[in-house]
Amino acid sequence: MKVTVSGFSGAVNAPHPKLLPETVGTVSWNQKPGRGDFRPWRDPLDVATVPAGRKTIYRFGRDVAEDGRYWFSWVGIVHAVRGMVADDTTERTYYTGDGFPKWTDNTMALAGGSYPAAWRKLGVPAPISAPTVAAAGGSSTETEVRCYVYTYVTDKGEESAPGPVSAALTVPTDATVNITGIQAPPAGAFTINRVRIYRTQTGTTGTAEFFFLREIAAGVANTTDDGRTLGEVLETVEWLEPPQDLSYLTAMWNGMMAGISGNAVRYCEAYKPYAWPMAYETLPPDAKPLALATFGQRLLVLTTADPVLVAGTSPDSLDEQPLEVGQACLAPQAVVSFGHGVAWPAPDGLAYYGAGGAKLVTNGLLTRDDWQAMNPAGMVAGLYEGLFLGFYTDAGGVRRGFLVDPINPTGIFYLEKGYDALYLDRLQDALYVLDGTKVRKWDAGAALMSARFVSKVFAMPAPASFGWCKVVADGYPVTVKLNALELSAREVAAHIATFGPRCVAVSSGNSSGVQFTLSAPGPEAFRLPPIPARSWQIDLSGQQAVQGVALAQAVEELR
Repeated sequence: MKVTVSGFSGAVNAPHPKLLPETVGTVSWNQKPGRGDFRPWRDPLDVATVPAGRKTIYRFGRDVAEDGRYWFSWVGIVHAVRGMVADDTTERTYYTGDGFPKWTDNTMALAGGSYPAAWRKLGVPAPISAPTVAAAGGSSTETEVRCYVYTYVTDKGEESAPGPVSAALTVPTDATVNITGIQAPPAGAFTINRVRIYRTQTGTTGTAEFFFLREIAAGVANTTDDGRTLGEVLETVEWLEPPQDLSYLTAMWNGMMAGISGNAVRYCEAYKPYAWPMAYETLPPDAKPLALATFGQRLLVLTTADPVLVAGTSPDSLDEQPLEVGQACLAPQAVVSFGHGVAWPAPDGLAYYGAGGAKLVTNGLLTRDDWQAMNPAGMVAGLYEGLFLGFYTDAGGVRRGFLVDPINPTGIFYLEKGYDALYLDRLQDALYVLDGTKVRKWDAGAALMSARFVSKVFAMPAPASFGWCKVVADGYPVTVKLNALELSAREVAAHIATFGPRCVAVSSGNSSGVQFTLSAPGPEAFRLPPIPARSWQIDLSGQQAVQGVALAQAVEELR
């Protein structure tokens, strides 16, 4: 008779411990997945500090592989998106969650103090008053009706919606029109440096449209329409500033961005993150939007009820499809986007939606009670090597972590220590976590964590005693603890009296027994104490990489 533990595919807690596959266990702490063996993570490496009380970190200067700089941080949950500007050399970055929507760049953000040091309000305010117009001269017998509007333009070329339209003016076609009452732009962090004047003219559609007339410096109150050739059609008619409550800013495809405002999801004009037309919005039916995530060219809107799937090539052609998934979003700060789908904490477990549809990732791994004990509403999460990495607070108030593969969820890998924020640097393919005021690079330190794996319960048809153990590992010695279970109180007391300090009482679920602490000095098989038991469990801990552990009644079975 032989018992083998290998694969080390994490912990599964939903089934009875006797019904688990041999590759998974009942406990997995600080165990690094990916190689099929038992090995610990490295400790995180300290790389930077941020002010106390921060909940979001973001590395600016992302074109350069650098751990220590420049770390933006905020006291709330902030979503930052790098601007999609072809010729931008300043790394213009837009963000929501820190008051009204803002943007910054390497000139403002790095000016000093904690980063970002300075910013501008996102959007360009429209003029609030109409210009005054009056005709001067003109000898033509032909007349036309003209109306005028003006817009504000920033030093970055961002243009506002037009202000109110002037009074209609009937003038000879060769008349000069004096335009007065052009209001100076508002003060504030906009840097509006010029004004554009537009005039009506009948366009190719046969209707009157506003066409570009001229541009003047901001603060100049008067100008003229001197009959010059008109330019392009005014395109900013519906270009509103972003809503002041806009949150969860999310980069989409084809230059689009999305954000949540009230009960709606709003979208900016393509490649114009300062312009948010009211017509571009998604209203989830009978639910409030809480979080946004993309996969491919699809946007998943997670809500207080069912998600909504949004797809399309431009903001004016987006289609929405409510999904009957039945899993609300409990933690907007723990929504993770993969290339193939999106995962989020839901009431029944970790939910997932991708090209293949919806599923519950933790189904069969955790019961609903197990999941609720992890306080899913307080989770924060991110992506690490294709895995969902979440941090949570357990029932005892201790911050913990876990990793699970959303595509092939064979087991859960738990972390003894959890963190309040994390950030994935895609340039370096490196994960960073926030530990108090320290930004730490994940799995990059010199020291190793202490890992632990406890196997399934191996049930015997009759009480069996294993005589030999063999451990295959990268290094030795390896500490192995063996749990002999389903023993009576008398048997437990007798074994403790016989074998001394290396034998202690132990319980696994409703089963009592004894635990032996043994040391494997090398790859050779070694003797075990003769104890018959109906159930056995292997408890492995330490910092050595172990490929497998086997128990057998005869040494020949291990060769």
